[in-house]
Amino acid sequence: MTATPLEPARRSPALVELLSRAEVRLLDELDDDGVVIEGDDAEIALVVEELDHVRRPPVHEGRSPIYGAFVVGPGDDLTTASDLVELIELDRDVDAARRFADGRFTYLVRRTDGRNQLACFRRSVQYEADLVEVQRQTGVQIVQRTLMGRARLYDRRGVVEWSGRAWNVRERADRLLEVIDPLVEGAPRDVLSALLDLCVHWLSSARIGATILYDFDPREDDGPSLDLDAAIEVPHLSVAKRHHFPALFASLGQTDLAARVLPDGTVDRIGVGLRSSIESEQAVPQKGGMRHRSAARYTWDHTHTIALVVSEDGPVTVFREGRKIQICDRPDGSITGGC
Repeated sequence: MTATPLEPARRSPALVELLSRAEVRLLDELDDDGVVIEGDDAEIALVVEELDHVRRPPVHEGRSPIYGAFVVGPGDDLTTASDLVELIELDRDVDAARRFADGRFTYLVRRTDGRNQLACFRRSVQYEADLVEVQRQTGVQIVQRTLMGRARLYDRRGVVEWSGRAWNVRERADRLLEVIDPLVEGAPRDVLSALLDLCVHWLSSARIGATILYDFDPREDDGPSLDLDAAIEVPHLSVAKRHHFPALFASLGQTDLAARVLPDGTVDRIGVGLRSSIESEQAVPQKGGMRHRSAARYTWDHTHTIALVVSEDGPVTVFREGRKIQICDRPDGSITGGC
């Protein structure tokens, strides 16, 4: 199944009138890369203006600050965001207002009626997983300049990010779940959802390569297919508990080998090596890197297991029975299943 390709952005003479020359060029780039900015003309203009700001940020004493802004459209309700403490009116021009948005605890709020506010949170909401959740709760579009200097837009599809050469779209984990879930019959939906969240919005966004094996049917014995010589037992952590994600994130960033997840979401071991049978080596072609090849062969040998492979350059691929059933990060932002 393939999602409908993104259509070129809607543009009107009224929209162009709202944009500077540099912002019109940026809109052209987004059009060329197939990225649609959603909303009416006023909302699109604010998003493009903020994207231009985060891609060409001000520099003070050799540093460019991290930054974040919420663009609120008709029907969006920022007050539904958890951990939001206060909205403070900012009676000043936008350049002055931006100085108070630290992109961690405070965000500039831009409204199509010209009002600017400061959204203050009781905890840091600077990481991708945090901002994806805020967007899901409120419907607002979020523009961010990350600590690593990346320009990002969070909308209902997922994350639009400037790579330095092009704008790429990464689908949100909950949207990917709707494609993958029917292809993995028997896997608990809540655990599958959590695994996608960890891989897409934690590991992939940090460019951390990883392999996660999910044994959703415990009836089969992996036996000699697993090399446990370098494996580390995990201390009662589960992907089903979001507050365990930071510990899993830290440990997965320190191994090139696989992690094994049991049916209930418990992470059994990390640092697990994968052995393949002669039959799987003959059935699964030598395509891709070692991480992808070993995961594909393992799932060919063990039909009760899916493997989620996160590449160091970002894409997340899901394997079952030796095949890619999902590529979760395509340049055009589309979702592909059953390939």
